[in-house]
Amino acid sequence: MTPHSGSYLERVRHAELDAIRQFFPDRCRILEIGGGNGYQAAVLASWGFEVRSIDVDTEGGWKKRYFDVARYDGKTLPVADGTVDVVFSSNVLEHIAEDTLQALFAEMRRVLATEGFALHLVPTPVWLFCTSLAHYPWLALRVVRGAPQNEGIVLPGVASVVRRRGWTDLIKRALWPAPHGEYPGSFAELFAFRERAWRKRFEAGGFSVTHCYPAELFYSGYTLLPCLPMAWRRGLSRLLGSACKVYILKPTISAGSNDALPSSR
Repeated sequence: MTPHSGSYLERVRHAELDAIRQFFPDRCRILEIGGGNGYQAAVLASWGFEVRSIDVDTEGGWKKRYFDVARYDGKTLPVADGTVDVVFSSNVLEHIAEDTLQALFAEMRRVLATEGFALHLVPTPVWLFCTSLAHYPWLALRVVRGAPQNEGIVLPGVASVVRRRGWTDLIKRALWPAPHGEYPGSFAELFAFRERAWRKRFEAGGFSVTHCYPAELFYSGYTLLPCLPMAWRRGLSRLLGSACKVYILKPTISAGSNDALPSSR
């Protein structure tokens, strides 16, 4: 049974999964990296796939958990060699530092079966630009209404942020959006999230991009219009651009080495 998508974020993630469902082979073994509250893993499992989900933080501030997400160290995938058909992640890779990401790519190659592949959804500059613009109205709404109650996570209050970061950092983050991932700033991320930059990372990690598609969904990183129908978001993506792109990758380097695979692969 497919889990109920209650929060805005869960509805968005479910719509993205619907868009990429066709790419998963029947009854394939999926390793999800960055499983969060397990919502996507639960959806994939409900579709008949054999799913294992891992994350560096299994505590988090999630209001609800849908799947048993195992904790790992962020470096070594807790899976035997060649036992995974699809390595999957959704909006996760941008949160991993470049040197760690390259080491993780080697781990992905190690666990993939002979005909296996990786499938990653990653944000685009369109998503970042719209998120940066939405920062200010979202901040104003939060000041007036308080923390949103339907995002699926428990957001920290102002007092909690001040205790952890101080007033200076709070004011700075209010005036200028903080970077979303492991990059110096949001401006640098506009370049880091380009398709060319993602392809370069994947190739450096021993993968070739066999397919690249827009996820055909428009949204920002803030909950400004949570009730906007997914059909409208798909229409807006054709007009303004997709928030995410889907990359399907095949290894070009053999597992655990720098040796190129035969050209017939």
